[in-house]
Amino acid sequence: MKLVLVDDERIVIEHIIGLVPWEKYGYEIVATATNGKSALRICEEKRPQIVIVDIRMPVMDGLQLIQAVSEKQLGIKFIVLSAYEDFSFARQAISLGGVSSYLVKHEIDSDKLLQELNKAKSAWEMDEKQRRMLKNEYIKNLVTGMEHNPSVYEIHGMKPPFGLVLIQKDSPFSAGHLTAAQAEPSNTAKWIWDIAKLCSDNEHWQLFGEFSVHEAQVVLLFSQRNKVSGLMREQLRELLSPIHSHLFHAYNRTFSVFYTFPTIDPAALHTSFHQVTEAARHAVFCGREALACAGDLPLPIESASTSGRSIRFDELNESLEQQNIQMMETAVKELFSRICTPKWDLRGLFDLINGLTILVNEPAAKNGIAESDPFDIQVYNPVYQIDDLIDRFTHLLCGRISQMNETSQLSNKMMKALRYIHEHYHEEISIEDVTFAIGISPSYLHQLFKKELDRTFLDYVTEYRIQQAKRILRQEDAKISEVAARIGYRSPQHFTQVFKRVTGILPHQYREVGSRQ
Repeated sequence: MKLVLVDDERIVIEHIIGLVPWEKYGYEIVATATNGKSALRICEEKRPQIVIVDIRMPVMDGLQLIQAVSEKQLGIKFIVLSAYEDFSFARQAISLGGVSSYLVKHEIDSDKLLQELNKAKSAWEMDEKQRRMLKNEYIKNLVTGMEHNPSVYEIHGMKPPFGLVLIQKDSPFSAGHLTAAQAEPSNTAKWIWDIAKLCSDNEHWQLFGEFSVHEAQVVLLFSQRNKVSGLMREQLRELLSPIHSHLFHAYNRTFSVFYTFPTIDPAALHTSFHQVTEAARHAVFCGREALACAGDLPLPIESASTSGRSIRFDELNESLEQQNIQMMETAVKELFSRICTPKWDLRGLFDLINGLTILVNEPAAKNGIAESDPFDIQVYNPVYQIDDLIDRFTHLLCGRISQMNETSQLSNKMMKALRYIHEHYHEEISIEDVTFAIGISPSYLHQLFKKELDRTFLDYVTEYRIQQAKRILRQEDAKISEVAARIGYRSPQHFTQVFKRVTGILPHQYREVGSRQ
């Protein structure tokens, strides 16, 4: 905590300096002054939290200094020094506001001084918390476009040029989330505090305020300290780089950082906010641990951001028909390349993934076997970037080429039975229902399941239902009772028991694991 000592007698200043081991108790004397005018300039430059000031001084006395600091809203707490005969002035100083206490010069000792310092520190921290909450609320409203009142900038001393930064916890890509990054439980207040400490002494950029978008994102507003120099883009990146590294080591997980620069018009903050949030939405194109200027990224223009594009799978279909793995790999890479250039196409990416998932599972649908979920967290590693998606679908399509040959060994009766199960799994089906539909006896179908799939009819139905439940839990925010009903269980309790028996964890735990990976 920074302090300034102000007294026209140097001997008093030296005496106070010698009373306390300042660093031991978390205090730092950043400057001294012998009159109020010099002290005011120092307060504006150094921004101390506490000033110990004498009442009687030449040029500008202590009362005038307190009044001037109060008018400039610098948020400083004062400890007033006075002699016995100046008691009335001390009372007047306290009435000005911002004064924590006063000390009689000739009675100061280390214990008394520490007591008053800690009192002033507590008062400053309480006021600062309130000031930051108010300021950050204003900043949030301005940045998100809810506030358009220019006077707000004047109230809080906001002056361009600005730098706007969004920090986001890296989360796995999910085919069920197009509109925004997935929120997750976290202590954003803790890492905001870490960031504030890392930024506090930067000579080029001052952290002006911050707010949470949701529990996985924080937006920071920086103001350039030197207003007359050119825009210090590289210096902001140099400031963000150690923050990026610190968060990784402190929280044992990766973060991505997107930043941009509004114009000198503060109203442009809203446009910059849209730009960094769009960059965060397109994080799968960057990959994990991004540190990027949003203005340098090939983000789509707003009018085209949700348009999508027509996706043709002709070459890929041909490669699968020919069972040509090399041709298939080339076709998959080309499909992903098209949605990455010339602009990132998030809607096109989701359309492509949906199309590829259908293509992967097409043999399963035709042959009545279980479908694959490319994002099953219990089967596959989480996906964070485009290259991961290319590898995932290349692997799945290679597997399907091999599986197509294997499924040709299933009997026609078995494939019919599996297709019926896939179409009616959400109903209360029994083996009798299936055998009636396909025209064989229950005992014969039991034999087919053991012979061709090495499992019972009930085992297969249960596994298929749980597979569908996992897909719903991962992609939707449906209640457990709703999930149970949608996959053919009347009782949520029974569904929960079966889910744990098959997967080893409860449904809500499965959902939580998926959001954390």
